[in-house]
Amino acid sequence: MIRRLGLSVSLAIGTLVAAPSALADCALINQLDKLHIIQSRLARDPDTALFATDIRQLRTISAGISDRATLEAVEGNRFTGHGAAFLHFLQNTQSLLQFTSLDDPQSVHRHFSRPTRDNLALIGDNLITLRCNETQIAVDAAIAAERGAGGNSDAEDLAEVGDTLTRLAGEVLRPRTAIILLLLAGVTALALPLVKRWIVLRQRRAKRHNTIYSTQYLSKKHKINGTLIDINCHGAKLRHEMDSPLPKGQAVEIAICDQWIEGHVMWSNAHYSGVQFRKTLSLSDVAAVCATKDGPEMQNGAPRDAASQNIS
Repeated sequence: MIRRLGLSVSLAIGTLVAAPSALADCALINQLDKLHIIQSRLARDPDTALFATDIRQLRTISAGISDRATLEAVEGNRFTGHGAAFLHFLQNTQSLLQFTSLDDPQSVHRHFSRPTRDNLALIGDNLITLRCNETQIAVDAAIAAERGAGGNSDAEDLAEVGDTLTRLAGEVLRPRTAIILLLLAGVTALALPLVKRWIVLRQRRAKRHNTIYSTQYLSKKHKINGTLIDINCHGAKLRHEMDSPLPKGQAVEIAICDQWIEGHVMWSNAHYSGVQFRKTLSLSDVAAVCATKDGPEMQNGAPRDAASQNIS
């Protein structure tokens, strides 16, 4: 009890004397600062007598730092701002340790690329405002040591969970988060009519329209009379001549509105074939097909009883 009271008094004095702000864990901030100092030294000149010692220190310090504890210590989140920058810094540290050889100081050169150096500089700028004084560091280190030795009770675990939920709620209610949500709502409101229009247009293009449209189709360079039974922008049902069936998968061209529309046969039987167009047909052409009324003597501009012609 007396020890806890002494720690609390020390923390209060340190905070009043020189604390920049109340931080979650000054001891962890101090560890992050050490990681930054060592990596800055390696980035400047790794080929020193301290190289092997620096690498070993990086391994030891980084092994005791988790992403969650880091975010709590710097009061950030993993997606934006300095919270994301510190997580990137920890990832860079692990990458450095993974590819560095203790026997070759020059092996660190490829690690310190321009993005890595930019992140290192950003962490240095953030640490200026995050650093704690010696009293705060000592107090937080003592509290962490005592907590690790004694463990947490159920009540303390519940309190920690409650504290975490409180911080999450605070993050959601921050002005920056509110602005982001408002921007997302605005973008959604603007995009929704466009999406609805796209869906309606797609449905119109996909809708099948019954018709009786006399036409001709090219099959293996032969021009053959046929009739479209239904049509949409993507394909049509073709009634072909009994002696001129279209095998599945065959390329075919159909005369529609004074142009030859390329497609291929998706299915076929003795009387009909389903044709999928290679390019989407316009809605105006579909409407023109549906509106066409062929006379009894003509088929798409050709005599109804015209014989098949070879155009090779």
